[in-house]
Amino acid sequence: MPKQSSRVCSENMRTDTAASISSSGSNTTGSTATMDQQQSDTGGLIDIDGYRRLMKSFMDMRRYQTALFWAEKVTVLSNYDPRDVYWQAQCMFMLREYHRAAYIIRSRGLDKRNLLCHYLAAECLTEAKEYQEALDILNTTDCEVLANNLGTGRKDESTVGEDPVFDEPNKSDVLASIYFLKGKILEAMDNRILAMDCYVQALHRSVYCSEALDALVQHEMLMAWEEKELMQHIPMDQQCSEAERKILKRLYESKLKKYYESIAPRTNIEQTPIGTMSTDLLHELTEKMKNSKNIEGNKTAPTSVPSSLPNRFTTPVPNKIMSPANKILDDIKNSPSYLIQSSLSRASSILGSGGGGGGGGTGSGSGTATRQETPYRINRPISMKSPSAINLQSCVDRLDNCVDLVVSKAEKYFYNCDYKKCMQVIDEILKRDPYHKRSLTVQIGCLMELKDFNKLFYVAHKLVDFYPDDSISWYAVGCYYDLIGKSDPARRYLSKATTLDRLYGPAWLAYGHSFAKENEHDQAMAAYFKATQLMRGCHLPLLYIGVECGLTKNLEMAEKFFYQAMAIAPLDVYVLHELGVLKFEYELYESAEEVFRTTLDMVQNMARSNREPISIRWEPLLNNLGHCCRKNKKYEEALEFHRRALFLKPLSASTYSAIGFVQALMGSLDEAVESFHKSLSLRRDDVFTTTILKSVIEDLGKEALLSFFDEEEDGEVDKEDEEGDGMRGDDEMEEDGGKSLIADGGNDNSTGADAVPVRLKLKFDEYDSTPASDTSVDDMSMDL
Repeated sequence: MPKQSSRVCSENMRTDTAASISSSGSNTTGSTATMDQQQSDTGGLIDIDGYRRLMKSFMDMRRYQTALFWAEKVTVLSNYDPRDVYWQAQCMFMLREYHRAAYIIRSRGLDKRNLLCHYLAAECLTEAKEYQEALDILNTTDCEVLANNLGTGRKDESTVGEDPVFDEPNKSDVLASIYFLKGKILEAMDNRILAMDCYVQALHRSVYCSEALDALVQHEMLMAWEEKELMQHIPMDQQCSEAERKILKRLYESKLKKYYESIAPRTNIEQTPIGTMSTDLLHELTEKMKNSKNIEGNKTAPTSVPSSLPNRFTTPVPNKIMSPANKILDDIKNSPSYLIQSSLSRASSILGSGGGGGGGGTGSGSGTATRQETPYRINRPISMKSPSAINLQSCVDRLDNCVDLVVSKAEKYFYNCDYKKCMQVIDEILKRDPYHKRSLTVQIGCLMELKDFNKLFYVAHKLVDFYPDDSISWYAVGCYYDLIGKSDPARRYLSKATTLDRLYGPAWLAYGHSFAKENEHDQAMAAYFKATQLMRGCHLPLLYIGVECGLTKNLEMAEKFFYQAMAIAPLDVYVLHELGVLKFEYELYESAEEVFRTTLDMVQNMARSNREPISIRWEPLLNNLGHCCRKNKKYEEALEFHRRALFLKPLSASTYSAIGFVQALMGSLDEAVESFHKSLSLRRDDVFTTTILKSVIEDLGKEALLSFFDEEEDGEVDKEDEEGDGMRGDDEMEEDGGKSLIADGGNDNSTGADAVPVRLKLKFDEYDSTPASDTSVDDMSMDL
């Protein structure tokens, strides 16, 4: 029994052990299966960031349709994360599906909760030409409040460890882009005053927003002194290091106006930088410039510029019927003025009040603020160990070859009338970048000035082939047809250019020139007035309107427009020349001569600085100065100026007529006949030359008759005496001829050639042609 009992116990123990082992084995098998299941589950996870990187990779390769495919999947997988919705809308924007992109954002209300979506939705509607709806988005939500929810950049704690692709951009850059977009919308809606203010705000938000400066400068929104004041007050010190500030200032200053070197500031508006004029004339010009300024202080002033000219020379203006010129001037006077100081003060107050997280520096760029006080952009000092760090001087030397600085050099040559050097610089640029728009605009202007219609034909057709939807292409075509004298196709293509880009000022100017060539003054002034609205800081539209008024003999209105133009560009030689022509029309010959001499001095200094002779375009200036000297009885000087004009343009019929007229006044009738014949050989139907030539020939006949009777009374003389007295006989003949003219003129007390001007002036001054304007449509320069 004991043995059996022990056997049973032993068997039971084996059974328990086996059960235990079996149980243990089953537990091990279960745990192994669980681990395998977990591993199987881990291998089935989807990494959404992988699809995001894939989507961004396709965007970088410009496969936007593929990128949109994956962007939509990422948006669904992330449960419509705002960041993924933004990238999905971004893909649609690149595919030009603007309404679709805007709906994706607005249907989820992200345009009111996310700054980037807010900006993208407004930009989509802007590209779709839905300007009012885009403006409503920007106005209904305060972007400064949304900016507080936006990360400050890659170094923000909330973005540490994430892929740099998805880091949100700098807060100041986004705000600057929003202000720039708002200005672009307002400009498209013809609200240019608010648009200028928004562009200034954009530059204050981020001094790196070069598009805002381009809009202000290229669209001629600011006058020259306003551009300089803006450059002095944008907060470069707060947002840039010292080296960056120097580079940025040089790049931005190259974009500014190049009409003249020195600009009279508003505080010294009465000081006009024209030093060679007399005190009285200078005071007259500065007073009229001051009265023509469209500033707030002059709103209570009379709407017309007071004229010191005689009443018999002024053009009466009806009280009820307003001419086109009066309407234009009235619109200019009553248009709301823009003060750059207001925009600068507003930008400084926003930055100083902490708007959008901003607190530190002022918009005026004062030295009390530091870069660390501005939360928009804190640039750490660059370590010299960095492989991308460049020495400042090396950077400056390398930037001398950048396209913007080289184009700026070409523009300076263009405005100095040095067209050959300008073309050389432009050709070098176009070898590197054949379709650089700013360079092409300068090139078209140079080709127009040089009358190179063959090359202009090539440039125009090349642009039309490659950029048929760009306004500059059709602008080039219109300029070509205008250059070869075909006004109808020129108007058609220039009109198309203004339709494609209604803010393209040079096309409006050329459009006006095409009408002016056909003497359609009202249509020309309408085009120039449109250019005046678009080019507030440019004096050329006002100058051309004044020229048209002068051609229609509306001299009082012409005077007002010339002073409006002179208020913008006091040192512009074209404006000064037109003022001289106007004074000649008013018979103020001494003042006209003084203005012409001042203009000639400036032109000669310009030519000396270019190391070239005076351009052929200044031939009218020399002729007009000769006319003034003739009127002031300075015949020798008048003849000298006319001969200088003939040297510039040898085949000028009007110049030969002017020379002959002066020679007739001086008593040199034989030389005068020769000059008149040369003039008629170039232009046979000239009434003035034909009439005065007939009279001079009659005087020569009388002179020959008197000489014949003198010889009969003297009798025969020795051959030697005849030879010795030959020259004296010629002098006596000339004197006798002068006396015969005196007898006809009724002035017996004068002797010799001194009395000749009296007779000829009384009889022929009515035929004297008025001085030519060097701003005629044949010689007009294309504005850039």
